[in-house]
Amino acid sequence: MRPSALMFGRYRAFKDEVRVELKRLNVVIGKNGGGKSLITRLPLLISGGLSGDSEHFLDLNFGGITHGYRYEDLVYQRSSQPFMLGLEISDGTNIISFKTTLRHIVEKYAFGAESFELTKNGETIIEFSAATPEDISSSNASFLVKDRKGNIITSSVKFAGLFPSFVSESEELSRQLAEYRDLFEISLKNPGYLGPFRSAEGSLARLPRQGVRTLGPKGELALDFLGDNSLRGDGVVADQVRKWFETFMYGNGVVIQMAGGIPRLMVHDNLRGVDVELSETGAGFAQVLPVVAQIYGIKSGLIKNSISMVEQPELHLHPAAHGPVADLFVELASQTSEVVQICETHSEQVITRIRRRIAERTLNASDVQLISIGHQADEGEEIEPIRSISFDKYGSPDAWPSGVFNEAFDDLVLLKAAASNLDRTKQEG
Repeated sequence: MRPSALMFGRYRAFKDEVRVELKRLNVVIGKNGGGKSLITRLPLLISGGLSGDSEHFLDLNFGGITHGYRYEDLVYQRSSQPFMLGLEISDGTNIISFKTTLRHIVEKYAFGAESFELTKNGETIIEFSAATPEDISSSNASFLVKDRKGNIITSSVKFAGLFPSFVSESEELSRQLAEYRDLFEISLKNPGYLGPFRSAEGSLARLPRQGVRTLGPKGELALDFLGDNSLRGDGVVADQVRKWFETFMYGNGVVIQMAGGIPRLMVHDNLRGVDVELSETGAGFAQVLPVVAQIYGIKSGLIKNSISMVEQPELHLHPAAHGPVADLFVELASQTSEVVQICETHSEQVITRIRRRIAERTLNASDVQLISIGHQADEGEEIEPIRSISFDKYGSPDAWPSGVFNEAFDDLVLLKAAASNLDRTKQEG
């Protein structure tokens, strides 16, 4: 089972209920402040609510990032209205989904459960709804529980995270819920997230941590991961990262130097012919290193992410390097169906490279989509909160957002107009 769709309603900037289908490669675009990061990080938040050991519905700091400073921050307009989070998973044959509707209880500074629905292939298996409004905020809440046969009972229900964990009146339903929760939990197990400001810098002046399988939200464990692979592993991933840097970062390769069993990660300065510490190079090197390490780590099987989320992988990079970064995501998407990738970007070059690979048949058009946030087809038309944009076999999109990546073209038009006005002024003078 792998994640096949995200579902939410009245969540943060999004008022209406939305289902966002997930393909192998999902590229999130849109203007600043529209909610791109909310969508990119949402699987991380949901993952934190799927643990059977969770004592709360949601962990606002799951995955090492802040999803909100207060619980009401997750609710549209910070109101006391209900909001919903859900997930759909699929193995290609069966589709299973759940939706959990929560309500912020102002007096308790906490969430309460209002309803829960579990479906399989479009058929409702189990449905819960709070028996009374008071039960939403109760620690020993009673729910109306409806099974797939339409039988309804009133029962005390306990939640572990977003999933009901215990139905007092039915051991069978409790067992079924545990089995289904395991499927959802496994589908989002070990999510990989790299935020927009990564901090892999400096060399390793100590033994690297052993068995690193996630790089951290800032890529802070990238050096440990590469050092561990070089010192204790076969060194294949470290060598792949080195070659990528040599090829696409102007000959500046990443070098693992060994001294007394302590690895030091250096960057070869091609201009000066010397090896220097990562902190002595441009910011782009440190920013892209975790991205490259994570993707090669996933391809090698050392990093077992079911879903990989990266924000602005092109940050601080020269535009000439944006295409090679996009190719990393393309390679992973074309070689495995086990990993869902979500990439939030501001780079036109990244999208252009993906379109080119579709046209070259390196990437199947059906395996990639753009998720356009705050989508507006033309100026003056209604804004869609979220629009899925697909590609044909030539890499042409079936829609395009107005005002996104149009800046260069608009400037060229205005530049030509300004030049014409200047010539006209000279002639008249």
